[in-house]
Amino acid sequence: MIVLISNIALPSNRIGSWVTRMDSLIKNRDCFDTILSPSRATSKNIYCEKRKFITYHKWFRKMILFSWVARDYLKTLGRLAVKTNRITVLIMDDPHLAEAIALKKSTFAADLRIIFSFHGYRLKLRQEVVDQIDKVIFLSEKGKNTSIESYKHFKPETAVVWNGVNSSLFFPLEDVKRDSLRTEMGFNDEHLVLIWMANDRPLKGFHIFRDLVQHVLQKFNFIKVITIGTTQKIDHPTVLNVGRIPNSEIPKYLQAGDIYLFTSLYEEGFGLSMIEALKCGNTVIASNRGAIPDVLDGLPDCHLVDDPESVSEWIEVTKKVIEGFEGNRLTAPQAHSIWNYSDWETRYMSAIV
Repeated sequence: MIVLISNIALPSNRIGSWVTRMDSLIKNRDCFDTILSPSRATSKNIYCEKRKFITYHKWFRKMILFSWVARDYLKTLGRLAVKTNRITVLIMDDPHLAEAIALKKSTFAADLRIIFSFHGYRLKLRQEVVDQIDKVIFLSEKGKNTSIESYKHFKPETAVVWNGVNSSLFFPLEDVKRDSLRTEMGFNDEHLVLIWMANDRPLKGFHIFRDLVQHVLQKFNFIKVITIGTTQKIDHPTVLNVGRIPNSEIPKYLQAGDIYLFTSLYEEGFGLSMIEALKCGNTVIASNRGAIPDVLDGLPDCHLVDDPESVSEWIEVTKKVIEGFEGNRLTAPQAHSIWNYSDWETRYMSAIV
């Protein structure tokens, strides 16, 4: 029996890199016998809800974790365990649920094989938790190695699955279609379009991008800007503040762009949006941090900023890239046959069996 565990409802229409991938995996492959998440969407779903901690005080934390935070998941697993001899439990990127299930592993009637699907860069589970996990799935080799080095001993098996982008959605348009799309957005052949896309977390570096844009717009009169995913705005007539949009609408904006800036200030586990942008034909400028250099290694049209906190370095690298365009892209960008979803699906299925 294979049981999928998620603190986010699955299947779901929610925007998110791993949520989108798991939705597709559930639809494409009949690989899970049961799904424990806050959803009753299918016959395989059993509704389980992760609750918030009442307190983090060390004297009460574990009791609250078991009896409140992860209660639904532990009770449901307990009921499933009496019906079979062995359960493979796949936990989606939730350290609290991983901790609760790992520390209660020996109490279940069935033999539990715990797989933790980790979507960050540096694993930070406590040693006693890691010791009870059978396998950890990482997004990059660098992330895996960095994580293992931070433990005195690392018992779980490992797999590196990287990430995947749906190439039927994220691809460059032909010249005529691209020109038409850009015209609809108010851009012409002389414009060079810079794009930024992320959520509102400060570590995504919107403040860096905002300062960069103000400088670039003063130097180049052919620049246009698109921001996606944030409620923050850049108040300038050349800036199109799109805000939060459904996943299905993202490709058209990336297909209209020329340069994508990934100003993340923390150690990214992968950096999926920059690959979505690259596959749509954008030149990518990204932070040299976390798994990002691993992901972009050897790919054309990619530039790294060694000191992501430095606005002046972002400006310097961006100016060089802009000047390399000579103000205009005359031909359709090339497609990149890298990090495809279908390849990820194959790797992921191999990792969980």
